Amino acid sequence: MKKNDLELQKKYGKQNPFTVPEGYFEHFTENLMERLPEKEVKALPEIKLWDRVKPWIYMAAMFVGLMFTVRAFVGTTQSADDSDNLTDMPDEYIESIVDQTMMDDYELYQYLTDADAGIYN
Repeated sequence: MKKNDLELQKKYGKQNPFTVPEGYFEHFTENLMERLPEKEVKALPEIKLWDRVKPWIYMAAMFVGLMFTVRAFVGTTQSADDSDNLTDMPDEYIESIVDQTMMDDYELYQYLTDADAGIYN
């Protein structure tokens, strides 16, 4: 690589072949500004009320749609009035549920007593 550089320097020399005209950069900015076209100043557009409120309306509609979508997939929950349906269940189901809780008779009695006390208060 250096050998090629030396050969080029011998052949062409070290002087810069490019020159800049006299005083070119002294008046460069003035000449450039004169050549630019005039720019029209536009007034700022009026922002209407609908343009300001529109994003908030869209966001509210999105949340309402999301709420209905979630409600459709999840379904409705049981209210406190539906808790009376335990009395409509057959004894076979209630016995299996009590067996799965792994409570002895005393714990079950205590739980039911506490639940009855909470209903009447």
